[in-house]
Amino acid sequence: MNRYIKEVFTLIKKYDVITIFGHVNPDGDCYGSSLALRELIRINFPKKKVFSLAGTLPQFEERLAKQDTNVDDELIKNSLAILVDVSETERVSDQRVVTAKQIIKIDHHIESKPFYGIKWVDEDAIAACQMIAEFAFSLKLKMNKLIAELLYLGICTDSGRFRYAPTNAKTHRIVANLLELGVETDSLFKILYLSDEAYVKYQALLVSKFKRTEHNVVYCFADVIDYQQFGLTFDQISKNVNVIGNIRGCPIWVLFTRSPENFIRVEFRAHKINVQKIAVKYGGGGHLHAAGARLENQKDFTLAMKVVEDLDKAAAEAQKQ
Repeated sequence: MNRYIKEVFTLIKKYDVITIFGHVNPDGDCYGSSLALRELIRINFPKKKVFSLAGTLPQFEERLAKQDTNVDDELIKNSLAILVDVSETERVSDQRVVTAKQIIKIDHHIESKPFYGIKWVDEDAIAACQMIAEFAFSLKLKMNKLIAELLYLGICTDSGRFRYAPTNAKTHRIVANLLELGVETDSLFKILYLSDEAYVKYQALLVSKFKRTEHNVVYCFADVIDYQQFGLTFDQISKNVNVIGNIRGCPIWVLFTRSPENFIRVEFRAHKINVQKIAVKYGGGGHLHAAGARLENQKDFTLAMKVVEDLDKAAAEAQKQ
């Protein structure tokens, strides 16, 4: 057992009130890790007050669990706040986190700037859910089917269904232990792969719009009209980068999606090329080959094109090596 697990567990035992936070625009790992940690603490420490205030995935609420609502400010002020799947407080979806008595984090992203406080960061973990599972198994905590399914969901989605690095032997050993707890993979996959007709048409539009740079960076600009014409919202469509990914001979692919509020969500993906450093340059972060950023106050894609130019330079340099 590593010392970071021990430090996190010591603080969990110390506090009577615990609040759990995640990043803006939550994905399966953020949703799964926040709720799995909440349920894990609740069943092992039934007298503690534990709340998860990370964002949700509406399609999984009925099948799995819902986030907590109406948690008052005073509870948060007196709590231990745990950040999961988020590297810094500025990216937390509920900014009341900064009022907590103490803040710690459990995360698997490369830090774009230092986090001052107790933290457990494992860049070799494919997902925060893998880390929560390791935490539970190392400490031999009580677990149940719901916790296992939440953790499986996060590992499965962040790994691209076990395709992306750093998925490794440890990942699969942990997943095997989760499956022993009764995870029903078929019903989870049915939700993951189910799409509305409008969503499929929108994805087809992205495929028709993408372009390639001189050094084979695939990029696509998705504006507000592109998804609103199908009756879709920004929250529904802002995670589609892999629709234009894995094209032969193209080492980097990036999707820029502009919101009605004039910010652009940027999703970076790459084979072998470090795109995290470019994400950091534009205020984002993430992994070496899977990162993200948010460009504020963007009425067009002028700045986005500068990001594309930086990516093209990175691709050109990689070709020389």
